[in-house]
Amino acid sequence: MNKQQSETAEKYDRESTTRVNMAKPIALTISVLAIALSLFHLYTSYAGSLVDVKQRSIHLYTLMTLGFFMYPFLRKRGQRGLPFYDYITAGLSLFVGIYMLATAERIIQSGGQINDTDFYVGVLIILLLFDITRRVTGWGLALLGLGFLIYGFYVKLSVYPELNPAVITSVSKQIISQLVFITEGVLGTAIGVSASYIILFILFGAFLAKSGMGQLFNDLALAVAGHTKGGPAKVAVIASGFLGSINGSAIANVVTTGTFTIPLMKKIGYKKDFAGAVESAASVGGQILPPIMGAAAFIMAENLNVAYTKIILAGIIPALLFYVGILLQVHFRASKRGLRGLPKEELPSLKGVLVERGHLIIPMLTLLYLLFSGKTPFYAAFWSIIATVVIAGSKRMLPIIVALSLYLIFQPQLSALVTGGNIPNVRSDWWELLLIVALPLGINLWRKWLQIEGDEVGVKDCLNALEDGAKTTVPVAIACGAVGIVVGIASLTGVALEIANSIVSIGSAVNSPLIQLIITLILTMITSIILGMGLPSIPTYIITSTMAAPILLQLPLYRELAGSTETATFVAHMFVFYFGIFANITPPVALAAFAGAGVAGGNPNKTGFQAMKLAIAGFIVPFMFVFSHEMLMIDATVMNILLITVTSLVGVFMLSVMAEGYLKSSVPVWMRALAGAGALLLIYPGLLTDFIGLAIFAFVLVTNLKSNNDLQQQRTAL
Repeated sequence: MNKQQSETAEKYDRESTTRVNMAKPIALTISVLAIALSLFHLYTSYAGSLVDVKQRSIHLYTLMTLGFFMYPFLRKRGQRGLPFYDYITAGLSLFVGIYMLATAERIIQSGGQINDTDFYVGVLIILLLFDITRRVTGWGLALLGLGFLIYGFYVKLSVYPELNPAVITSVSKQIISQLVFITEGVLGTAIGVSASYIILFILFGAFLAKSGMGQLFNDLALAVAGHTKGGPAKVAVIASGFLGSINGSAIANVVTTGTFTIPLMKKIGYKKDFAGAVESAASVGGQILPPIMGAAAFIMAENLNVAYTKIILAGIIPALLFYVGILLQVHFRASKRGLRGLPKEELPSLKGVLVERGHLIIPMLTLLYLLFSGKTPFYAAFWSIIATVVIAGSKRMLPIIVALSLYLIFQPQLSALVTGGNIPNVRSDWWELLLIVALPLGINLWRKWLQIEGDEVGVKDCLNALEDGAKTTVPVAIACGAVGIVVGIASLTGVALEIANSIVSIGSAVNSPLIQLIITLILTMITSIILGMGLPSIPTYIITSTMAAPILLQLPLYRELAGSTETATFVAHMFVFYFGIFANITPPVALAAFAGAGVAGGNPNKTGFQAMKLAIAGFIVPFMFVFSHEMLMIDATVMNILLITVTSLVGVFMLSVMAEGYLKSSVPVWMRALAGAGALLLIYPGLLTDFIGLAIFAFVLVTNLKSNNDLQQQRTAL
């Protein structure tokens, strides 16, 4: 990041406020710890994970140690130097991690029973976790966790008519055991997914970054859309969407890509608020864009016990509608204001981009192939990292990674040869793994033979990627650990069901089941957005799925529309996930929009409302897939999917006309309202609604074209 990027990121994204220019011994310690942790996770993804408590403890407490080194106690005190108390907190984090490893077997065998020493260590872990959460993510998540912890004590102690030291001690031990020593709290599902899937996909992203994937996305977007009307804005939408999916942080993505795209948008005539809004809306959309969808989608798959590929498929149509909606509004705004694209001679050619960096698509295709062939996400991520290093490896790195790959594929046979034992049969998927190595190797050697220039990944790049991956995982793991307190207390007290019943009771005041459902959906949307304000995507999903998703499951009509409990739960989680993510562009706490405004020099709230308008399809689509889950490719035929996709795309076209008030010429207010109604009818699945919506679309289109022709004739006559 340059100075401007760093300042903007630090202002709006607490995760970016890390120390700089540390003493060499501390910097070396951080590097060694980070690389060692990344290697540990790569090894366990191949050889198999440890017992849950041990695997998750190594992950969380090592990253907490890194966090205390990397993040200052107070932002205003500056980012340089390391005060004595941070040595203490980092050392204590390492100590509690070792303690958890040493006591894991005893506590597992005792069913979660803890002694006095365990209790004091547990209290220390909670205190350390609150402090590092505040440092890394800000006060919001830390205070939320503290509020839930106090509520948990209140609920558990309130059942006793009289309180005494024995009661308080017993309740305290129960809560600490729940939150710290078993897999229901801090070491729960969220940190489990972080320790198995998320860190590997972050490492995959780090290796892709070293190979030049970010530049590929930017150059592709420029080559494809840079010369069209409003080209820089379309470049921002395309590039930010793909990069936002990989890097997992909408705010960081706004800052990094926005410093490139926003000045280009302003240069051709887009206003600064709109330019910031385009970047922020597109970056937030990366969290719902398959195949990686940030990182929260992995936790969703684990929570719902469904294949990750089901999440990918479910996200395709909604993400398509979201981005088409932004692109259309950008195009209509450019047409209305007469904004042209960039000169072609200033842009890279599509052929040149593909020749220079097109080979980097192979690791992404490898990932998709392995996922859709039924492999686990961590297996797919591991071999996709191998494919990345092989296809972009330098002359020095290539023999190392190829030799390592062949050893991993044929390790049992090679070990038997060395020890003189019986040679086992070759693994059934050996040819598949050999192809994953051979194809990138052939492409890399061919490029070297033709002397095609491009980014190469050397030994130092690999070490840097391992270090960067672990450092990037710090805020993810800290958020997962902190949100474990919320989830642990919610399961201990049943507060989530109480909130759900309260909101359902508001909607039940209406007699009509349909209106009751719509009111409850709106209330759930508002709840999800409020819960998601100021939080990263992972805690946002976990909190909304814990507190808001049960609301929908209470409604008979909702369950009837879903058809099965499994589908009802899946759709509810998708619904709250989407709106929790969109909190980043929903004022008054629209952090991604604020970051976009910071880069563009615009007004934060105006940028936020512009971003909401650009993302209007994203705010409507979740309501539609509640009424027809075929939009999520659940229980849908190919014809169903094609019909829903086509009609919904036409609906999004109409939404964009309504939002911008322009098609081929200006659209009057009454026609904009008609276009909005037609859009809703088209996005809502159903033959009758589709027919009426298409009729409205035809009317609006023909009327506007005629109006534009009349206008052109009048101008010609003059």
